[in-house]
Amino acid sequence: MNTNIKAVFFDIGGTLVEKTTTHERNTADLMEMIRLLELDCTKEEFLAMVSRGEARYKDWRGLSLQALLVAEKWARFLLAELDYEFVFQRGERLQQLWSASKGSKSIRAYAPLVLHELKNRGYLLGTISHSTPRYLDNSSLADLFKVKVHAPQFGMKKPHPSLFVDAARQCGLSPRQCAYVGDNSWRDVVGPREAGYEMVIFLRNGGGDPGPAAEMMQPDLVISDLREILDYLPQRVETEPLQPLAEPREVLYDAALSTMWWKKEELSAEAFFTRGRRIGFARFELNHQIPPALLEKIDHQRFSIGSLHDPCPALVPAKKLEQTDVQITSLDETLRQKGVDVLKRTIEQACRMRARLVVVHPGRTTGDHSLDDQLRDLFREGKKGSLEYEQLKQSVIANRAERAAPHLQQCLESLREITRFADGSGVMIGLENRFHYYELPVFEEMSKIMDEFTQPWLGWQFDVGHLQVHHQLGLMSFTGWLERFSSRIVGVHLHDVIGIKDHQAPGCGEVDYELVARYLPAGCYRTLEVDPSVPEEELVRGLRLLSQSGCIHKI
Repeated sequence: MNTNIKAVFFDIGGTLVEKTTTHERNTADLMEMIRLLELDCTKEEFLAMVSRGEARYKDWRGLSLQALLVAEKWARFLLAELDYEFVFQRGERLQQLWSASKGSKSIRAYAPLVLHELKNRGYLLGTISHSTPRYLDNSSLADLFKVKVHAPQFGMKKPHPSLFVDAARQCGLSPRQCAYVGDNSWRDVVGPREAGYEMVIFLRNGGGDPGPAAEMMQPDLVISDLREILDYLPQRVETEPLQPLAEPREVLYDAALSTMWWKKEELSAEAFFTRGRRIGFARFELNHQIPPALLEKIDHQRFSIGSLHDPCPALVPAKKLEQTDVQITSLDETLRQKGVDVLKRTIEQACRMRARLVVVHPGRTTGDHSLDDQLRDLFREGKKGSLEYEQLKQSVIANRAERAAPHLQQCLESLREITRFADGSGVMIGLENRFHYYELPVFEEMSKIMDEFTQPWLGWQFDVGHLQVHHQLGLMSFTGWLERFSSRIVGVHLHDVIGIKDHQAPGCGEVDYELVARYLPAGCYRTLEVDPSVPEEELVRGLRLLSQSGCIHKI
């Protein structure tokens, strides 16, 4: 039994409210929607229109984890082909009819008994749900809930931890004093876990996802009947008034920490991930230096893995893959296919872990790379701007241009195969701009890639430090990339650069983070990727700077 818990929050649809769905949508409800919209079309044509809109909304919502008010959802996405204002004014009624057309909803058996008993035992109660709290209005339950967080009104959807943190704060509590009950094995587990909830309870057969995969974050308790909750939440000794927190007791950032910072020879997996949570990271990114044995040591019950950096797990070290040309750009077809297979394994791993993003190194050109090293040596000697430097820079550019075209074609062919493989997986693919000039992609190559692959879930993994290094060397334009590709950013690696030394703590170098923040899309996945040598105090200061600049946000 847990005596620390003071508040219990519930999902609504599928948890407190039971859904009875029909095989086909009710014709009368659909025809009423068509009449309301003054359309001249068949039921089948209308369903096709809404289905296209739902697909657009699902893609957008999946990338950003943002939620819209019902009226805006219908006007902006579901019926985007019609007049915005006309649809917006009818959005609430459209949603009611659309929901009713799929079946009925009723209060789940024993929900009233359980909720009244929890209330009598001294627990604060609330809801955190995508479904409207109105489903509870005509029952005896509505007045039991002191907090009602409705995702469309809040502006974010589960599993974003901000909904769960906000509910706790409205009760004047730390997330560690809260429990959550839901029926979706992903969003109803990952969200409260990232927020730091003490207990996560999964209602089996509630209508949500089936049981999670073994590697995925698990709930603390799996139940088949709401009454089972009462066995784990005893009578509270004291009750406390509802007093919203003026200031959060703990800092939590909507950002991930890359395992690049992990000194594996000094820290266990438990110590590293615990430290990351204590510092304030909601989640983590597994970089390309995590072999299978190390992956098994990570406590997936407690620590949320939001992104993977290919290859992960590293069956073969990334450096060895580069040295042996096992790359998606290899001119050797056998090696190229091996590179594709490595990336497919990472995507499969992301699916098993429900990670949202896979970061990809898009390959390299083969040949002599020494000119790149020579240019960097001249930069370190302070010779940038000299005739010697400028001549060598032009040689670097020309030398690469001679060799790049066939590698780009191989990259495009690999990505065609990868997009077919990843389509529908729910995993975003982020193509990272690289540290060395002989690697792909440069500006023109990224343009060709983005022009061919327009899927919203495939885009640019903006590595701030790498782009800053090339800007310093005079090989790329920092703002030029942002102006051209910022709308395609799916993730960002945040780190600073001193001279041309990257992966430093933000604030230690020359990156303009206020400039970076202006170009970051709201839903892009934000990760701090710093060298293991960076002291913790510098990392913490860097987090504060990133928050102040708008690159990351406190939850």
